[in-house]
Amino acid sequence: MIKALIFDLDGTLADTESMHHLAWEQTLLNNGVTQFSLETFMNYVGTSNEKVAEDYIESNNIKKSSAELIREKQNLFMDLIPEIKVLPGVRGIIVRCHTTFRLAVASSSHLKEILFLLQSQKLNSYFDLLIGGDMVTRKKPDPEIYLKTQQTLDVSPWECIAFEDSEHGLNSAKNAGMYGVAIPNKFTMNHNFSRADMILTSLTEMNDEKINTLLQHAP
Repeated sequence: MIKALIFDLDGTLADTESMHHLAWEQTLLNNGVTQFSLETFMNYVGTSNEKVAEDYIESNNIKKSSAELIREKQNLFMDLIPEIKVLPGVRGIIVRCHTTFRLAVASSSHLKEILFLLQSQKLNSYFDLLIGGDMVTRKKPDPEIYLKTQQTLDVSPWECIAFEDSEHGLNSAKNAGMYGVAIPNKFTMNHNFSRADMILTSLTEMNDEKINTLLQHAP
């Protein structure tokens, strides 16, 4: 029996990746990095702010801490949040399912980013739990964020469906023992989703029949 639906945020619930790229591009430019192309950024999709900051501090000898660089990027990103839209099917599945299932977000983005974005879309009240990347030690594909979410919700891993748009995110959920539904987008269409229990083109396709189909197989 499925008791919880757990969603990644970036690229799964909301079309944020272009805005994350813009915020990082400007942040790195402000710190002496002359180029941070969209193609380069795509290599970081599904990872974390920490990964970008640590890589560029090392490769470009930036005299700031990872936390300082991330804070600069977050300030720019937060200004862009009002321009961000939720993806097709998101509002429908959240409104439809919040009375039947426990809903959570498990995202590599920091909690304040998650909360501000959901508040801007008037969706925050539908979620039982929000877990950000700043609330765990090990990042996706490590299962820590999904295990923390599952334990806080007080449900078993096999009672959860995780929705992810990236290979790292999907593997994080699968490593935690959950059902994993992949929803690739233009940034992640070439990722390896071989471990997915189901692949959708958007959340508009998710319904009770699909959930029942998942339950016919062990996660």
